[in-house]
Formats: sequence, structure tokens, C-alpha cells
Amino acid sequence: MNNMVERMKSNIKKNYLFSFLMNMRLSSGLWMIYMAFKGMSLTQIGFLEGIFHVTSLTMEVPTGSVADLFGRKLSRTIGRCLSLASILVLIGATSFFHFTIFMVLAALSYNLESGSGEALVYDSLKYLKTEENFISVLGRQEAIFQVSSVAALLLGGFLGTYNYHYAFWVSAGIIAFSAVYSLSFTEPPILESVGRNSKTFRGFLKQIADSFSIIARDRKVAFLIFFVQTILAFSACIFFYIQNYWKGLGRTEFQIGIYLAAGSFLAGLVAMKVQRLSHLLKEKKVLIILPLISVASMWGVALCSNKLPFFMVVTMIEAMLFVAGNDYINKLIPSRSRATIISFASMMYSLVMIVFFPIFGRIADTVSFGVAFISLAVMTSCLYVLSMYLLKKIG
Repeated sequence: MNNMVERMKSNIKKNYLFSFLMNMRLSSGLWMIYMAFKGMSLTQIGFLEGIFHVTSLTMEVPTGSVADLFGRKLSRTIGRCLSLASILVLIGATSFFHFTIFMVLAALSYNLESGSGEALVYDSLKYLKTEENFISVLGRQEAIFQVSSVAALLLGGFLGTYNYHYAFWVSAGIIAFSAVYSLSFTEPPILESVGRNSKTFRGFLKQIADSFSIIARDRKVAFLIFFVQTILAFSACIFFYIQNYWKGLGRTEFQIGIYLAAGSFLAGLVAMKVQRLSHLLKEKKVLIILPLISVASMWGVALCSNKLPFFMVVTMIEAMLFVAGNDYINKLIPSRSRATIISFASMMYSLVMIVFFPIFGRIADTVSFGVAFISLAVMTSCLYVLSMYLLKKIG
């Protein structure tokens, strides 16, 4: 018993380092620029991102069920291996088809981690009867995530200035190490135990159906998934397209890396304050105020010539909403379906990206980045108005 308690505590500590390693993706601030360098148009890049999210949309829930039925540890280890495969494909990619394979593998690796890692941490805390600390743990984890993002963006931008492949090979080495490190975790006992018969194809389908029914019955869970994931997706559109906007202005990869790193650094700082903010404002006010600031900042990106300060605010609010939203969702769902339901949330994110990411890319390609950013701000404003109406009805 005491041995298991120590292992669950160790899971929490180990996950901080794993989060750092997992986000040391030196390619994150380069892949869109790299694809353009390889001859891809913004429209093609938009479609490639769409392929990533189509794969994610179709595989997110099945991979979440794999984590619930066969283990969070196994799921994230396989995810790391696929991430390594994806970066190796990116290194050798020369065509749209090659980039498609890269996107599919990257999506599958993301799917296998998205529900399993969070579920592993939450259920470790639940075993220790300290799940009320999850928002604090997630805040620190997000801060570490953003610190590693700062390091990755700066180092990736610096190496990319000389040769994109330098950054990609360093990233491959870090991913390989993280795959080995993932084997050190201990699978947490799921309190609502999963029976042996569940580990069949019929049990697999039942797991998905039961998880969906939980979302369908609980309007709070459904609202949080829809609202938070859509805001996060629109923020991601800003993050990716603003890289090419700055590149078009003549900024170097290293300069762009500094801009992105500054946003990530500030996001890491505010992520650790979400628990205090949540206690101060309570959940409903957090869901009203933070997205409103995000909407205002997106209008700043759209209309102001100096977009950097507004981009930083968008990045900070994204980190805070991620922490707060995931904490609220995890409080409402059972452990037996945790990874699957979290995967439903990621599926919502992918659905929004599939629809809107190529649209904004097409607008930027054929009209201008300015019009694309205005279109994004308009859509985010409409989403906010709709969500405030739904929030009022849910109560």
C-alpha cells in the first residue's frame, strides 16, 4: 500500500519532466515556414493542417479508449514512438504526400497522449485523495510546458536560421529520450475498475458509447468541451498564421522564435496563477472574463500594426483557459471514462481546426493576412456571444 502511494507521488513529479521533454519540439515554430520553404502554398499548408485534424478527429476517441482500457502508460509510450517517426518523415519530406504522412503520424502521437497523460496525473492524485490539487498541478505543468516551449522556440529558431534539419534532428533525439522515460511511470489503479470483458471489441465500443452518453447527459461537460476547445482552436490559428505573417515582413526564424518564446514565457507565468484566479472569481466568472479578454486581443491582432503585444495576451489567455477548463471538466467525469472524455474534448478542437484553419489559410493566400485576422476576430466574437447565451441557460 505504502509502495503504491510513493509510486503515485512519483508519477506527479515525473510528469513535470516528461511535460518539459514532450514540448521540446524544436519544429513547432518552424514547420509552417519549412513547408513554405519546400514550395507549399498557404492553402496547401491549410489543407495539411486539416489532414492533421481529420486524423485527430477520427482517431481521438478510439485512442482515448485505448488509454482507459489498456493503460495510460502504454498509450503515451506508443504516442512518443509515433512522434519520433513523424519527425523523421519531416526530415526527409520533399512533397505534399510526404508532409501528409508527417501530419498523420503527428496526429496519432498527439491523440495517444492527449487523454492518457492528463488521466494518468488526475487518477494518481485521486488514488492519493488529493484531486483538489489538480488545478495547481496542471498550472505548474502548463508553466513547465511553456518554459520548454520558450527553450524550443529559441533554440529551434536559432538552428533553423542556419539549417532547418539541425533543429529537427535535435528534436528527434529529445523525443527518443522521452519515449524511454515514459516507461518509468506506474499505471494508476482506476477506482471505478474496468472489467476484463471490457478489453474486447464489443467492450471497446461500449466504452466509447458510455463516455458519449456522459457528455450527452451532462450539459456542463458538453458546454465546457464546446466553448473552451473552440477558443483554444482559434488561438492556435493565430499562433500558426502569425509566423508566416512575420516571415512576410522580413523577420528571421530566430526573431520569430523570440516573439513566440516571449508569448510562451508569459503564458507559463500566468498558468501558475489560475488556481488563485479560480478561487477569487469562481468558475462562471472565469468563463466570462478570460474569453472576453481573448476576443479583445484577437481584434488587436487584426487591426493594429504592432501585433506582438496582442499575440502575447492571446497566448496567455489560451494557457489559463486550458488549465481552468480541464480542471472543471475533470471534476465532473468518472475515472473509468476520463481519457475517453478528454479525447472527446480534443476531438472538438480538431473539428474546429478542420473547418476554419484551411479557410483562414485560403483568405490569407488569396486576399491578405489582415482580412484573415479580421475574419478570425469576427468568428471569435460570434462564438463568445453564443457561448454567453448558453452559459446563461445552463446556469
